[in-house]
Amino acid sequence: MRIPPDLRQVLISVASISAFAVLLVFNLTYLIYVYIGGTFVVLIGYSVYRTSKMIPVLKQNGKEAERIKKEYKDKILHRETAKDTQPFFVDYEREKIALSKKILVLTMIPLFIVIVLYAGIPFILKFALKETLSRIQIVELYILSAFASVGASLVIRRRMGLNMATMTAGTQLVHAPKAYIVTEKGVLFDPPMKIQGVDISVLKFPVKISRVEEERGFIEIESKDPATPTQIKVVRLYSKNPTKLLSVIKNYSKEPEQTEFSMVKQ
Repeated sequence: MRIPPDLRQVLISVASISAFAVLLVFNLTYLIYVYIGGTFVVLIGYSVYRTSKMIPVLKQNGKEAERIKKEYKDKILHRETAKDTQPFFVDYEREKIALSKKILVLTMIPLFIVIVLYAGIPFILKFALKETLSRIQIVELYILSAFASVGASLVIRRRMGLNMATMTAGTQLVHAPKAYIVTEKGVLFDPPMKIQGVDISVLKFPVKISRVEEERGFIEIESKDPATPTQIKVVRLYSKNPTKLLSVIKNYSKEPEQTEFSMVKQ
């Protein structure tokens, strides 16, 4: 059974808090430094591991995209250039700024809770009331502040509509290529990041049409292929004529649940 990302984060946080609390109880100062250092090493190692697993998948996708581009160069169903989509990217940049503000709030409020509880309370007690907490009380305060921070993070993320799975993958805001072409096999576009040997990416048909906003001039499509790289699993396509674009994609990406798809207007 696969553990949901939010629950997995809570379990990891609880394990981390418990381990650190044990070290504090026994006053194992040198082990605390080892623990902190080891945590950073693990996080950096995991980041390197994810990158190493991601690059070959993106390169394979790039090779497939080059093949499709060559075979279907005379069978382009729809094309949008950077000049066509440029007016819509003000909307996209505005959305990126709004997301950045949400992530900043998500980062700062839990940190503020830790500072207030774990650092602020002992400071107030010592200098205002002339009381000093025992080691056990400090450990209890640490556990309280850590769990309060984790809880606040979960609540804020849910209230803001931030999904842990996509945030972990770095895809909370879907990739929106500035130029793309649609063929019978899928949508070809510039890759979301610069990788040597990858000049083009493809989101192959069939796809799920997950979102359409006509007034904002875009549709979002989601890959049905589990082998699709996470960075391009969902792609936003801006267009001067999203109705026509939607029609083209639906004609070459038959999905039963999309037959009565209705456009969202805001």
